[in-house]
Amino acid sequence: MLNPPDAPPAPPLPTYSGPWRGRWHLTRLAFSVRRTGWAAEFRTGGHRPMLRVYSWDAPAIGESISVTLGNGEWWYQSSTGLWLTPCKRVTLATYKLSILLTPWVSAAFDPLRDDQP
Repeated sequence: MLNPPDAPPAPPLPTYSGPWRGRWHLTRLAFSVRRTGWAAEFRTGGHRPMLRVYSWDAPAIGESISVTLGNGEWWYQSSTGLWLTPCKRVTLATYKLSILLTPWVSAAFDPLRDDQP
């Protein structure tokens, strides 16, 4: 089946950054999340650099962030595929990561979590 002539074109697939660009953007994010109390460490074993952001108190709970190109600019992307913010908005990315991780870390330390009927 052909597309209608007035159908908008599909958005381009994301392009992953080279190792140097990804590392540069992730370093900026690492400084920002560390200032707000989160831990951050680089993961470079895969095909692209990633930044693991987690709580010092619950290191098993965290998020891995990479850098990808989409809509003409570089974005922070979570391991779940969620595009957080453009890389030029580091403070907003830090804020969104806190929103994503805080409920998980809080639930890990909830004393009533094992008292389910």
